[in-house]
Amino acid sequence: MTRKISSLSFVLLSFLFVVILYSAYQSQKIYKELQEVAEIDIPLSQVIADIEILQLKQHLRMESVRLQGRAFFDDHVLQSKSIQGFRDFSKQFSEQLDKAIDILHAGMTFGSLRIKVEEHQSLIKQINALHLHRMGFDNILSRFLQEGREHIAGTWAELEKQDTLLDDQANALLITIDQLTVKVSASVEKQERDFMIINAILGFSAFGIGGYLTLYTILSFRRKVHSLRGQIDTLHRSISSDDANNAMRYKGSDELDELEKDLSILVGRISMEQENRDEVETQLIELATRDKLTGVFNRHKWDEQIKDELARAHRGHPFSLIILDVDYFKKINDTHGHDVGDNVLKLLANVLQKRLRETDSLFRIGGEEFAVLLRDTNLADASKLAEQLRHSVASLNEEKLPPFTISLGVTDYQDFDDQSQIVKRADVLLYEAKGAGRNKVMVG
Repeated sequence: MTRKISSLSFVLLSFLFVVILYSAYQSQKIYKELQEVAEIDIPLSQVIADIEILQLKQHLRMESVRLQGRAFFDDHVLQSKSIQGFRDFSKQFSEQLDKAIDILHAGMTFGSLRIKVEEHQSLIKQINALHLHRMGFDNILSRFLQEGREHIAGTWAELEKQDTLLDDQANALLITIDQLTVKVSASVEKQERDFMIINAILGFSAFGIGGYLTLYTILSFRRKVHSLRGQIDTLHRSISSDDANNAMRYKGSDELDELEKDLSILVGRISMEQENRDEVETQLIELATRDKLTGVFNRHKWDEQIKDELARAHRGHPFSLIILDVDYFKKINDTHGHDVGDNVLKLLANVLQKRLRETDSLFRIGGEEFAVLLRDTNLADASKLAEQLRHSVASLNEEKLPPFTISLGVTDYQDFDDQSQIVKRADVLLYEAKGAGRNKVMVG
């Protein structure tokens, strides 16, 4: 479920990332196009508007000269004023055209011009043509002023024709710029409209994916939680058939809270069951490895432990072994009864354990026969301990129990010993102790 949700989340995030990238790209594109309108088309329109004003003034000036006719050359003040007006018009007209060309060149140079690039390039050619017509008008005007009243009719007609041509070219340029501005605006509006439509589609798609992901997550989560709750109930019933425990159901703020509490209760019960099982297993191990009468290790544990000690000895950790039994134990049983004999064995085991270290191990390997494994103990120390054990038992004076003694055979690990060899050696020493009169310690 986690992988599926992660995959869907990745798809949603990728989709949103695409939306963000597309929005950023389109926003930047629209910004550039609006920048083009602001930096190129609007300034161009302003230039043409200024040219229209200059043309209007020029028309008035031309009409004034036409109405004066030959008198134009007689009135030197008026002539001088008109000539200065023509020169100002030519200069300002030229400046406006140069300004328009500079705007277009700047847009092409710095990359501001992005829409209708070919038409803007054509516009430059049209402006240059208008420049030529303006220069042609200046040349005819100069000739008109030089020839004077003698050729006024022919030169004036030519000058009016050139002025009309210049006016037509300026109007054509204005119309071209107006049409180009409309096209650019329409392109920008189309980009904005497409951006809004695509953004809306992407937004609804992202909303749909997000809604599906949310619904899928909720349904999957509830299905999994329900399955887990069923398994938890099954585990509760398998642990115990107690109806009270089975009926217990925690009510929380949400499904996770309830599931967490149920799991906590289940873990607690499993932990308790495990502790009980461990305790039972420990008791079973104790029963399997302990002598029921004396509480010391039994013959099964002895076989296991002697093998471990031999394995350690082969790795350089020697040990010593004491084998002992109760002297005349059969006589004690025959004289005082088996209950007394059992109590003698219990007392003996208790006395021996008190004298041994934690690392030493005591085993009952026969009826009245015991073995002591002394880990990391040499023969001399084992001999001293055996003598202490013998003396402690011989010094006992217990009420309701007859005095008794023990005989002990003591040996240590020798190279390449196995279980039968070391045990046989200790047994032989034990029999030697008995043969020497009992209540003896034989070492070898």
